[in-house]
Amino acid sequence: MSASKSDVESSILVYKSYGGIGDIFFTIPSLYMLKQKFDKVTYATQPRMVNLFNTQLKGITVIDENQVNEADYTEVIELGNYPKFNNTTVKKPQITYHTHKRVKQHSIEHYKDGIVSVFSEIEKSKEPYPFLKKRKASDLYYTIHPGAGFILKAWPIDYYAKLIELIHDAFPQFTAKIIIGPDDPNPEPYFKKDNLNIELITGDIDAVAHEISGAQFHIGNDAGITHLAGAFNIPILTIYGPTGPGSWGAFSDKVELIWGKKGNCGLKCNYHVIINCNDRVCLNSVKPEKMFYQLLKLLHKIYNSPSSLYCLNPDFKMSIEDDSYIFFSKENEYLLEIKDFESRKFIANNLTEKDISVENMPAQFNETFQALEKLHVFTPFPNLNFNNSNEVNA
Repeated sequence: MSASKSDVESSILVYKSYGGIGDIFFTIPSLYMLKQKFDKVTYATQPRMVNLFNTQLKGITVIDENQVNEADYTEVIELGNYPKFNNTTVKKPQITYHTHKRVKQHSIEHYKDGIVSVFSEIEKSKEPYPFLKKRKASDLYYTIHPGAGFILKAWPIDYYAKLIELIHDAFPQFTAKIIIGPDDPNPEPYFKKDNLNIELITGDIDAVAHEISGAQFHIGNDAGITHLAGAFNIPILTIYGPTGPGSWGAFSDKVELIWGKKGNCGLKCNYHVIINCNDRVCLNSVKPEKMFYQLLKLLHKIYNSPSSLYCLNPDFKMSIEDDSYIFFSKENEYLLEIKDFESRKFIANNLTEKDISVENMPAQFNETFQALEKLHVFTPFPNLNFNNSNEVNA
């Protein structure tokens, strides 16, 4: 990089001209690292992001990338993308990263490494993600975004419709606020039930951010809106298909995710593989009932509400042979032999093909059941009771 000018105030202009919304949110920790060296940090990004970031980012100026005078700054850098894009004939060349080929790290860390490689006097931050400020909503709802900038990464829209219905049946107190962008699929034509508690959100990024910032949780694909929820530290349920969660995973404190490739597809996907894939088994194989099960796990993390009802993981089937119960999935099989009469009676009276009530579970069976829970055979069905202030009461 060129030597800094002899201005009294050092300043840096940071471009992020490559990638989508999610990539932009991944760069925020790196912007704050630059404040170690520069008196003024200015972020030049997509016009639609300017108002949101100027409202939320502290001590960082955000401007429209199309309205920049580079002569006003002592340093100018382009953060580029992860992985590296090669269209530098159109846009400013990105900084050199030593981690463009490192796969076992999140892209948040990749951008931090890039800053350190350019400015050796800056220390890589170990601080947690500087989450944006949430708001306290007056109504009880979750947000759900069935779209994606690259639509082939999206879970089937009819599956989203079914999931919304499952959530409504179990937790009718939640409104589903469905985020529908200009090119996003709409689940409404796929609903099979009437009188669902839903609302469509069709505004710009500021309107979407307003809704997400007050949500109890968010559901979505590997897409920019999911990472917007992550930036607000909203609990997230998300699904990954052709693109894995390793480098682009949701980064909220509370996340439940499914990667549909595991056990269904061994192909290493790139753009050409994705656009020529006919069955999208990595997404189509994950049924709504499985996503709902993962949502129960997320709700348990959020509210930690005691429950006497546990749900059977839909990945598992059950067969009964005399006094033995076999729980089996594609990858695992667990044999449960029950010797004592009291435990056999409890299982016979409380276990169904979908759930089990543990309210009257005998003490000697408790350790066994805890093992089944740790093996992800069962998860608690949260007992959620809300008062007017949207606080959960067990």
